[in-house]
This record gives sequence, structure tokens and C-alpha cells, in this order.
Amino acid sequence: MQIKYMKKEDVSEVAAVGRQNFTHSWEEQDYLEHLEDRDKIHLVARMDGSIAGSCVVWCSFETADLCNIVVAESYRRKGIAQALLQEVFEQCRNKAVDRILLEVREGNTPALELYKKMGFHKISIRKDYYREPVENAVILQKNI
Repeated sequence: MQIKYMKKEDVSEVAAVGRQNFTHSWEEQDYLEHLEDRDKIHLVARMDGSIAGSCVVWCSFETADLCNIVVAESYRRKGIAQALLQEVFEQCRNKAVDRILLEVREGNTPALELYKKMGFHKISIRKDYYREPVENAVILQKNI
């Protein structure tokens, strides 16, 4: 597995993986608009020549927001999300970020388990945050 910065050439495949996994995924234009922003971290994980996963983090001063992380279904349970998060932690430290926040669906047990394993802890709930289906968001934080 290789983890690298996302490039414009990756965006089409990254967006396709997102559409396969999220009801409301980012489109290619969403990625392209933010790709050049130095306050954002865009990573891709490649395996076998394909994009196996991606991650987008927005950094603002000492805080980073994990906007999305996705792993293609055929590559799940292979440590890709964990490797992406480890790289995010390193990149955030380099930007003097001291905490990372994220929202996750309350019913997304695999993601909640991963985030707990990676050192995140629950700080609050956002009622009815998600649509289709309506579901609460669990707000998690990790100090790095």
C-alpha cells in the first residue's frame, strides 16, 4: 500500500469510490475546488494500482476536521483506513494541529470502533445531523 497526496488525476476515481459508499458523496468538482488549499490535507491510498481509499482533512489553526474518509468495499479490513489516519496524524502534527474532530453516524459501528481504536473519544451528539436516513452524529475528538 502507498499513501500519497491526492492529485487532480486521482479525483475521478476518488469520487467514484465515494459514490459507492456514501448517500451524499463529494463530486469531482468538490475535490478539485479544495485540492490546492494548503489548509487541507487530501490523501489517497493505492493498492494494486487502484485507489483503495481516500481521506480529506481541513486544518484551521490548532484544530483539524476529518471531513471524509472512505475505503473501497473490496479493500476493507486491510488496514487502509488506519494507515490513512496515521498519516493524517503525522501531517497534522507538522501543521501544529493539536486536535482532530469528526462526525460519524451513530449507527456506523465499524467506523466508531476504528476511531476508538485510533484514540478518538466522544465529546457530543448532534441530533438528526444526517439525512437519508435521518440519524444522529457522534462528535469525536483526538488530541495529538
